[in-house]
Amino acid sequence: MDINFKDLFKDQAILMVIIILLAAALIGGIIYYTGTTASKTGDINNKKQQITDLTNRKAELEVQLAQLVEEENNPEMKKIFTVEGMKFGPEASFAPLFDDMITIAKATGIRIRSVDYNYSPSDDPIAGAKIPGVNTCELTTTIVGTYTDIQRFLKTILSESYLVNISQIEIVSWKRDKSILIANLKLGYYTKTK
Repeated sequence: MDINFKDLFKDQAILMVIIILLAAALIGGIIYYTGTTASKTGDINNKKQQITDLTNRKAELEVQLAQLVEEENNPEMKKIFTVEGMKFGPEASFAPLFDDMITIAKATGIRIRSVDYNYSPSDDPIAGAKIPGVNTCELTTTIVGTYTDIQRFLKTILSESYLVNISQIEIVSWKRDKSILIANLKLGYYTKTK
């Protein structure tokens, strides 16, 4: 039996090339799989961090919501007058508050001498906050009455359930009758339109 070394070497060379190609494919597959796995592990870690951050943010917002609900339900806390279903502009939303002030003035014996409206006061802190849907009006008025009438008027205005800010008050007595007082007031009224 004659052994053909040339054919044997040729077969072994082909077999070696196949083994080398298979080894290269196996090593390439392992490297690709490891890289893909590392990338996916990094993505998973990023998603876990995002979930943790969003869960923490949700917990913070739930605490803030609970505080807002508690403040809203607190009967002692002054609320911004909310106008629902009104189809008027921000200026018209103050009409019920002005009507309420006039009613209080009549009930307490106060006479209103002058009224001036400023719907965009620059020095008001709530107007400066520019909260969407919240309207501000500074009412400058001069009222006339006795000390007791003015005291009752101011107490009644401040006892209202909605927020009223008395930013300035100046009281002088009338020259002809010292028992009559003239009060110059700046009242801040606030409404929330939905």
